[in-house]
Amino acid sequence: MIRLIVLLVVGLGAGAVLAFLMVRDPGYVLVSYDGATMETSLWFALACLILLAVLAYLLGFLIRRLARSGFAVSGWFRWRRTTKARNRSLTGIMLLAEGRWSEAKRALLESADRIDTPLANLLAAARSANELGDYKERDDILGQARESTPQADFVVELVRAELQQVAGQWARSIATLNELRAKSPQHPMVLKRLFDAHEKLGDFDAVAELAPSLPKDAAPDMAGVQAAIWRARFAKCKASADAAEHARKAWKAMPKKLRSDEGIVTDYVDALAPAAPVEAEGVLRRALKKDWREAWIRRYGTVDSNPVKQLAFAKQWLKSRPDDPVLLLTLGRLAASTGNTEEAKSYLEASLESREDADTLAELGRLCSSAGQAETANGYLSRAVEIKP
Repeated sequence: MIRLIVLLVVGLGAGAVLAFLMVRDPGYVLVSYDGATMETSLWFALACLILLAVLAYLLGFLIRRLARSGFAVSGWFRWRRTTKARNRSLTGIMLLAEGRWSEAKRALLESADRIDTPLANLLAAARSANELGDYKERDDILGQARESTPQADFVVELVRAELQQVAGQWARSIATLNELRAKSPQHPMVLKRLFDAHEKLGDFDAVAELAPSLPKDAAPDMAGVQAAIWRARFAKCKASADAAEHARKAWKAMPKKLRSDEGIVTDYVDALAPAAPVEAEGVLRRALKKDWREAWIRRYGTVDSNPVKQLAFAKQWLKSRPDDPVLLLTLGRLAASTGNTEEAKSYLEASLESREDADTLAELGRLCSSAGQAETANGYLSRAVEIKP
């Protein structure tokens, strides 16, 4: 309040002094330019200058306000576009989760170039294209992702490998992953995906090389992996010129703990049987002595070694397993190999009473056919075809 009074008094004083000066001497101002002159009092000229200064200030103020309002409008439009793009991205993610691949891809691509982080949109759009089976568009979108975020090159290629595997492009994924492995040799996801791809393609040499490098939390059942590796090696042995000799060497080199694996023992026997049936029979008989497996006893009946001796061994097993349908099938096969058709038929019929099996029906059909019982044979063979998996 005191300050206001002081200012009022000062103002009144200044006004009184100014009025006294104006009355005492109005002053004189002459302005001349290019032959034209203008005369006025000093005080009027000062008033015009002050008014001009005020107008200039007001004009500058108005221009600044308009500029600021223009920036505000522009900023509002940008905010609006960004918000719409963000909402469109969210819609795309939800459509992706619902499995509406085409709509999701369109929404994600439309909003990708209007948000600050287009990488997420582009990777999700590539996933949608992959699900639609449009692999060329998938790769094009991934190329856009690399261009939009160059520092994410490794991640984009890792996603490419994943999508290739989802699409069943296992060989292409290996090429992609090998490039990534060259950049990061111990990256756990690269190693895991490489392992899966080689295992899927049956390249068990590569699987064996990769298995020790896998991190513990990503390591598969190593016992199963080792078994698959050795089964693949026995498959190569069977396809070789000297299958039996190669199979023997593989059996000796193989870890002993795998010698009780059902598939490996069967593969070993299959490799030996054509050239060394007696040896193959011994392998199966010793395996059955340690562990009774249905696949082994079934195979025992088809090893063409010495049917008479094999039948004698099988009859010993029958004492402890009188109702085993697969053992009865094997006995029937061996009896048929010895020429004892009636004994073979009795074993096969007993097996069939215990369990209906396509192999048993087929064997009975062959026996009946060889005995001239065509109608009965056809009946057995038709039933075998019906239940054959």
